[in-house]
Amino acid sequence: MESTSVAKKRQNVQDSAAAVYVITQEDIRNSASSTIADLLRVVPGVEVGQVTNGVTAVSIRGFNGRNSGSLLVMVDGRSVYVSTLSGVFWDQLGVPLQDIERIEVVRGPGSTLWGANAVNGVINIITKNSADTLGLQANARAGLREQIVEMSSGNELFPDATVRINGLYRRDQGLQSLSGADLGSVADEGALGVRLDWQPTNRDAITLQADYKTGSRDTTTFNIDPAQIDPTPIPVMTPVDYSEFSLLGRWRRAQSDKLDFSVQAYYSAVDREELGYFVFDWSIADLDFGANWRPDETHDINFGLNLRAMSDSFTLIDPRVDFLERATTDYWISGYLQDDISLVADTLRLTLGAKLEYNDFTGVEFQPGVRLFYRPQPDLAIWGAVTRAVRTPSRFERGADFQLSAIPPNSRRNPAPLPIFASFLGDPDAEAENLLAIEAGFRKQIAPQWSVDFAGYYNFYDSLAEPTVVAVQPNFIPQFPFPVSLTTTAQIQFRGKAETWGLEAVVKGQFAPWWNVQLAYARFEGRAGNDPLTGRRFNGFLPLEGSPENQATLVNTFKLGSAVTLNTQVRYVDELIGGKVPSYFDGDLLLRYETSGGLEISLVGENLFEARRFEYLFDNYPAPRSTVPRNVALDLRYRF
Repeated sequence: MESTSVAKKRQNVQDSAAAVYVITQEDIRNSASSTIADLLRVVPGVEVGQVTNGVTAVSIRGFNGRNSGSLLVMVDGRSVYVSTLSGVFWDQLGVPLQDIERIEVVRGPGSTLWGANAVNGVINIITKNSADTLGLQANARAGLREQIVEMSSGNELFPDATVRINGLYRRDQGLQSLSGADLGSVADEGALGVRLDWQPTNRDAITLQADYKTGSRDTTTFNIDPAQIDPTPIPVMTPVDYSEFSLLGRWRRAQSDKLDFSVQAYYSAVDREELGYFVFDWSIADLDFGANWRPDETHDINFGLNLRAMSDSFTLIDPRVDFLERATTDYWISGYLQDDISLVADTLRLTLGAKLEYNDFTGVEFQPGVRLFYRPQPDLAIWGAVTRAVRTPSRFERGADFQLSAIPPNSRRNPAPLPIFASFLGDPDAEAENLLAIEAGFRKQIAPQWSVDFAGYYNFYDSLAEPTVVAVQPNFIPQFPFPVSLTTTAQIQFRGKAETWGLEAVVKGQFAPWWNVQLAYARFEGRAGNDPLTGRRFNGFLPLEGSPENQATLVNTFKLGSAVTLNTQVRYVDELIGGKVPSYFDGDLLLRYETSGGLEISLVGENLFEARRFEYLFDNYPAPRSTVPRNVALDLRYRF
């Protein structure tokens, strides 16, 4: 199994000096999951939680939230990380699962090659070459809660050139309240894409892609009392609408047996209305050059340059939501150099690398890394790494003026006897968050059909975004001699500190030729530093308590004859926020029958152990407690 996300080149996963997990095409086919976010639940160290309709919290190794800014996500090398709000809109991915070749998940910093925001991990979604999808393929899911149709048509244009046109439509009833009521209207989401792959010579490969995605829904959110007296949330129905257009072109060339390079350019434009607060237009233009040079048997060198421009503008809907600058353009220029040095052939390898990046709001950022890979035996590999990574501040953190939060008295976030109405201000002089990561792991073939992959880490964070109260104002009402509430103004300052540590393990094997099994486990712990101004622990926007201390997944795949496959997945996720989100067990099931004529029929069950599951709570997000309901569906797939 190969991965390209660790070293920006084709590399066997077993030879990677990093914690890597690859979700294969067969894994996707056997899974009951219908979204990319749900597919990631099987990966140790990855945290997935549904916040509300259209909002999914996904992170690696802590700091999970609505906008998990420390995770870089790409589709075919195009970043879908939205630096305006620092995060990924998972509802906008719109990639048909049947056209995905694999999903590569790198747990731990990828900043040396991928740059800022690849702090806690990298997720690279790689779609199939159009030459591998010739013909017509259709997939339909009819379920109690969602209906999905995927179509893909691949054709040969002329020798060495193929094209694929794909489309997706999803209708989703979304999440429910704790009592079982739907929290919004039915969502309609669609996507249309075209991909051209052309190999004009044996040395050259050209890819052109264009994608359009759109979606709309209404969902329940919370508003606050405009008089700032009663902290009880006011439920309102607000829209979430989006459209996105992207273009990508890539040229790869094998210049010689020792040198190959690629040039990639992409443009994407997003228009999104976020929960009735604002509409923002976001566009990015990116040009990337990368090369791999092997001058001799000892050195394997990667180097490259990147130019990026990002523009965004806001149209305000709610007067309590504003930005210091409603439109701006940011620029990045960066270069990287990394050398894989073979100290002992096929046994010991040292990797030294660094990325130097300049942006026009925090200046120069230097992100070095060193990795060591050692294979003392053919069935044992040991690795370790020390890396510095940074996360550049979002537009929200640099220029927000938000008044959306009401905190009841005598609560976890407000031990005072009066309710607090909080407003947040950005910091125009915001700094980049810093991480020093120490990692180590090993891979071992423990039996002819069994293997174990283990990774451990210790992370030191500095300059974390920390809301710091800079003003407090009491609120009075007539005929009342004492204040009835407080209004606080908190500025986002980059002075927080934290440490996290943990381990991740995956055991894979076969009990029999017809029975494959995988057991994955992740342990996460963290400790925030002390605020010298108050003597208390730093809170941050994404508290460490929002990540489960323990996660485990057991996957069984049974091949019941030549035509029937049964896949089961059982998950355990620990409690969050001191028990406000209880721990849970849950499971999925897929039973597939393959006919001789190319038709596949599958019975799918998701979240089967409970009628509905409450799995995530984000205190700073104005939404009701939302649950993921049980879903049963019938899948039909046909390859013409």
